[in-house]
Amino acid sequence: MNNRQLALTAVMSALTVVIAYTRGLALPSLPGVFELMTVLIFISGFCFGSTVGIMVGAVSLTIYNLIPYPLAHPAAWLFTISPILLVIMALLGVMFGVAGDIASRFLDPKKPGFAFNLGVVGFVLTFIYDVGSSLGFALAYPAFTDPVQAVYLTFIPLYYPWPPIVHTFTNAIIFAVIAPVLIRAIIRLPETLNIRGTQR
Repeated sequence: MNNRQLALTAVMSALTVVIAYTRGLALPSLPGVFELMTVLIFISGFCFGSTVGIMVGAVSLTIYNLIPYPLAHPAAWLFTISPILLVIMALLGVMFGVAGDIASRFLDPKKPGFAFNLGVVGFVLTFIYDVGSSLGFALAYPAFTDPVQAVYLTFIPLYYPWPPIVHTFTNAIIFAVIAPVLIRAIIRLPETLNIRGTQR
């Protein structure tokens, strides 16, 4: 990792965590429905390469789960975080960063259908994230639930009036609407700030 990648990792990780917490403050009545962390991790990988994407995903989700915003994550109710869940959530964050880098090799922001394709990618990634985080919670806290029940509860309302899987659909919309705008804006930055196309 060179100095530019290190700086981008620090900036994007800080931005991602700050956005995550301010989202919680802005939409306290809709926890678990809207979040911008994962799309920012994906954009980090798309625009700045796998190294930055991986680091931003791991660092931001680790920080967010170590100090969760109240009611933003199931671990917040337990007042502690299991190392198992911490590792699983970090790996899920890494998934978004790597996926962003891979997507940048196949999806052209200048071509029609870019937003739709990002929406599809966001839907698939978020579905894996939602199911994976539920499984991670079950593995980390077996006294509360088992893996089968955890996956089942992903699709039914329990803690909220809506099922957690709603997040998959809302995130797909965020990927289709917000990600294209931010990606195109970052790509237009001067080369000194945008390392897209350099060694990843």
